Amino acid sequence: MRRGFFAECPLARLSHDFGQFGLLEASASPGLTAELDQHSAAVRDSIQRDGAAVSRRSLAHYLRGFMDGCLERGWHSSGAGYDWETLRLLAICQMAKEYGFVR
Repeated sequence: MRRGFFAECPLARLSHDFGQFGLLEASASPGLTAELDQHSAAVRDSIQRDGAAVSRRSLAHYLRGFMDGCLERGWHSSGAGYDWETLRLLAICQMAKEYGFVR
């Protein structure tokens, strides 16, 4: 197993349980791809604004904070369409794969 791949990592769980389906569909939709790119840029900016580099740890930390905020607001994925939160989660999955943090 390559360094940085952890079965219990929240990024791995999210990518496995949630990201695979949306990311496959995103490649067929230029509009969705553009939205994911914008969300990825916002996540990168947020991490870097805190003075950190994008790493498995910083992205997982961002994910935990984002999910805590979603839970506090009572959000849950209905599976019907791509709301703002779903797009942000898909962008996090995409980033985790692009950076090599998950397979």
